[in-house]
Amino acid sequence: MRAQTPVNSQRRLLAAIREARDVLRLTQKEVAEALDWSVSKLIRIENGSVGLSITDLKALLLHYGITDRDRVESYVQLAKESKLPGWWDEYRRVFRPEFVRFLGLEASAVLIRQFQLLVVPGLLQVPEYVRSLMSAGENTAEAVERGIEVRLTRQGRLQDQEFEHFFILDESVLYRQVTDAEGWRTQLNHLREVAEQPNVTLQILPFRAGVVHGMKSSFQLLELSDQLNDYFLTIEQPAGDVYFDEAAGADNGSEYMKIFFGLEEAALPPEETSRVIDKALARLEEE
Repeated sequence: MRAQTPVNSQRRLLAAIREARDVLRLTQKEVAEALDWSVSKLIRIENGSVGLSITDLKALLLHYGITDRDRVESYVQLAKESKLPGWWDEYRRVFRPEFVRFLGLEASAVLIRQFQLLVVPGLLQVPEYVRSLMSAGENTAEAVERGIEVRLTRQGRLQDQEFEHFFILDESVLYRQVTDAEGWRTQLNHLREVAEQPNVTLQILPFRAGVVHGMKSSFQLLELSDQLNDYFLTIEQPAGDVYFDEAAGADNGSEYMKIFFGLEEAALPPEETSRVIDKALARLEEE
């Protein structure tokens, strides 16, 4: 299964043409010279940093001996789909290219696993929380509003029951009051509601769990299809998120999958989530 987005169409197409080259045991230099291209052009095409025209695609396919009409047409269709605009494209002038690419991949994921040590995950944040969180930095009022807009759009995927989401929050997240009392109450109630959705599993890593392997940083692991090791990994760092895609995503993704499973075992079972959130709400009322 794959989500139907321009990003996944591009990834499928690029994986196919890389595989075709590998089957023939051709180097990028050999292919580039045969087509009278620069090596850098082929490298950029294969890693997705530049678009692939239909003309260049057909030249590659012919060079690789792929001439079956139906097969060629299927690749041409993927190329056309990959050029369609995604909702994230309108934010290219607002956010860093790496983050815009992440938005496209997140929207394309069939399954998301996320561990958060410090704050509520973006997919679960309410507008009041986003506004307080972003206002604490050096963001302009316009940037804050666009940030809220982006998060709400991202959260639309939670309504699609085909896509699963697994979240683990450190218990401290429930007590790190980012907004005023009313906003915080709204945020906690929202977490409680989302946790009841059939396609969402929300667990709390309790204080009593102590030190657990992998809890040094927050991370998000996207499964982009049901193919083996088709991962995109994001690790949050003080200087900015670090992204791992393709080979690096597969290698690191497998390791972080093990880490996530370990955190799941250390966390409270999903059935306990509402009780723990209610405890945080009760403490809020006492203050």
